[in-house]
Amino acid sequence: MKTSALGLMSLLAFSVAALHADSQHILRASFPDGTGLEIFTKTTGSSSIDPEGAMGIGPGVGSQDLVNRVVMDRAGNLLFVYNLEAMRGTDPGTVKIRIEPISAATEAGMLKDAEMHGRRFSGQHLPTVGGVREFPAVKIGEVVTLDILYNPSTGEKIYDVLRPFTGASGGMSAYVAPTVDNISLRQIGVRVNGRALAAPASWIIGAAVRIDIPRHGTYVLAASDPHDRAHQFAAIANADGQRVSWTLGRDRVEITSETGVLTRSAKGPLWVYHDPHYLPDVVGIQAADTVDWLLPKR
Repeated sequence: MKTSALGLMSLLAFSVAALHADSQHILRASFPDGTGLEIFTKTTGSSSIDPEGAMGIGPGVGSQDLVNRVVMDRAGNLLFVYNLEAMRGTDPGTVKIRIEPISAATEAGMLKDAEMHGRRFSGQHLPTVGGVREFPAVKIGEVVTLDILYNPSTGEKIYDVLRPFTGASGGMSAYVAPTVDNISLRQIGVRVNGRALAAPASWIIGAAVRIDIPRHGTYVLAASDPHDRAHQFAAIANADGQRVSWTLGRDRVEITSETGVLTRSAKGPLWVYHDPHYLPDVVGIQAADTVDWLLPKR
């Protein structure tokens, strides 16, 4: 694949043994203030990429440590590298994500490691970004995508997906976590009783999602039974490919997504809680790793 880097990312260093994930696991990073990021790679085409890649911890500015992210193909060759930081955002429920380029010293260390392990890369230098990129207020569960490589002859893109999540442990760490079936909603369409409603343009991923619908209340969907005794969740929704639908009372709700609704399965049940008393003005969507984060507060 002929590739050219988009001016979006930065770099990465390998000062600690890198972590690799298999298809049953995903890479996660935890930062000192308890902020967590889930990281994986996607492509719009047929290139043989490694969805998980590799990750480690390396030195940052001064004494601050950074996550070192490596994007790889399935043969273990290096496609892109960058440094990554995350911290709590100024607004509640948000995370600030910072992408940084590598230094010459970091590149030298990575080149030595690549030679030792027989990994290849294109060009005389490791592909990375030319400057710092910041996302100051990413909501929990919301997805940020970073374009890495682009093939102008086919239009194929390779990009990293960064998703803040709740419940990260404090301290600096990069680790492998079991992959679970999450709910993924991207550029959704919403229909209630056959009537289309305007919906926000965004991409969210989480074990649970909340969908606010004007005149109908709010719905919280969970990928597995939350066992919440205080709220009545029922397995009444059915996810099938890029669509999820359910009927409750007189209302039938259908949600379509540009992604598969479930991240690991083609179809399956979802648990639904409905609060008819919360009446939003517009359609809204949120995601989190627990339903507690999403339940309406009274």
